[in-house]
Amino acid sequence: MSDTFTQFERRLDTLERKHRALANGYVAGVNPDGLITIAPKAERSGLMVRFGVAVAFGFVAFKAMAVAVIGPATYQGRIDTLASGNTFEKVCAWVMQADPVSQKVATFLLATVG
Repeated sequence: MSDTFTQFERRLDTLERKHRALANGYVAGVNPDGLITIAPKAERSGLMVRFGVAVAFGFVAFKAMAVAVIGPATYQGRIDTLASGNTFEKVCAWVMQADPVSQKVATFLLATVG
């Protein structure tokens, strides 16, 4: 009797795990033999979010390095020259303008290097 109850508990645990997995969404499919199967949806990783954060961090770091290497006055002069161009150059100038974060990072880089 105890062995039967243990098997029942094992089957019940398996069903509960499947139910929890399917509660987050599922996908139905048909096998080649015609059997309909239900499988839990794959979990979405935060890959796109991590990629976006890495791109933003890299872009701010690039701007900070540019400000630190050529100096804030020269950098702003180049941005002003870029802003006087066509529409694409104006958009690029707007994107490349020194924001407060990149200015702080550039100041930190200049203080640590020299």
